[in-house]
Parts: sequence; structure tokens; C-alpha cells
Amino acid sequence: MSDYDPSTPGQQPWGAPQPPGSQPGGGWGSPPGAGPPPGGQPYGGQQLPPYSQFGSPQSNWAPPNASGTQLADWGARAGGFLIDWLIIFVPSLVLDVLASATKAGFFVFLGYVWGIGMWIWFSVQVGTAGNSPGMRVVGLRCVSKNTGQTIGPGMAIVRWLLHIIDSLICFIGWFMPLWDSQRQTLSDKIVGTLVYRVPAQGFSLVPKSTP
Repeated sequence: MSDYDPSTPGQQPWGAPQPPGSQPGGGWGSPPGAGPPPGGQPYGGQQLPPYSQFGSPQSNWAPPNASGTQLADWGARAGGFLIDWLIIFVPSLVLDVLASATKAGFFVFLGYVWGIGMWIWFSVQVGTAGNSPGMRVVGLRCVSKNTGQTIGPGMAIVRWLLHIIDSLICFIGWFMPLWDSQRQTLSDKIVGTLVYRVPAQGFSLVPKSTP
């Protein structure tokens, strides 16, 4: 026969006394009748941390011009492109001279393979590391506007091919960073990329490994 009396405070149905401070309105170890601590609900006498302390599913990425990072101006972008172009153009010029001197079509073919292959290789570097050799010299990095991450080799090659549109409209697409608020070329807008300033790394044909 149980001695439980519902009119008697401090008892549970099996007759064990309740721990102090467990009455409604108080947490464990809090005075009877005490309300929840400010800013949160009681849980074992402790306040639950806000959700953000457990990690938020939202990305912390913000466009460079909104987070204090400087978007690349037209001069820096033109300088990086010029360095890349010279790396490719000088060997191509040598191959053209050899083709003219020897009348050998092999050198012409080799020149096309060199030029296209190098532009693709530089584009892959932009997609995986964020920059090409010329961009590393002047201190530039290309990322997705939405995520802040590199865009991958496939989209980087598409971005390079879309420079054809920049050229077809009287080269206006190339000069858009002069007045565009996001410093984007037309191909950047189509693919959704931003180019911003980073510390220069010096010249290297391949991306430098990061620790």
C-alpha cells in the first residue's frame, strides 16, 4: 500500500522526495518558484546556448566588396592577363618563325596545340587554385560569387571560352570592370565569378602548394 498523498508536497507517486527546486518554474538546483534564466530555457540548471554556437547551415561567405576585401580593378586584371598572354605568345611566335623558315606545317600545328593547350591549362588552374600564373604575379584570385569557393576546372574553361563574347561586342566585355560595380567582365557575370585582390605570390607556372 503506497503512502503517497497528492496533497503532500515533495513526494512522487513511488514515495521518493523530489529534489529541491524541482517545482514548476525552477530548474535543477534553483530556488523553488524561480523562473527560467534570462535569454534561454532551463535544462539541468544550465542555459542552452543559442543555435549559432552549434553551427549554422548558412555560409559565412559574403561578396568581397561587402566584407572589406578589395575587388580587383581593371589595371590589375589587365596586367595578369598580359603576363599569361606573353607566356603563351612568345613560344608561339618562335614556332611561327620556324614554320615560315622551314615551310613545315608541323610547326604551325604545334603552335595551335601550344596556344590552345596552355590557355586550357591556365583556365584549369583558375578553376582549382583560383589563379593563373599572371594572376599570381599581380595578386588576384577568382571565386564563385555565391559561395566564395573556386569554380572548378569545367566552369573555368567555360569562363575562358565566354571571353569570345567579351571580344565580339567590340571588346566592350573586357573593359566592363572599369565601370561595373562588381568589377566583372561579361563572362564573369554569365558564369557568376568575382576577381579580387590577394597577396602576390611571385611567378610560378604551377600553383604553389598551401600548408
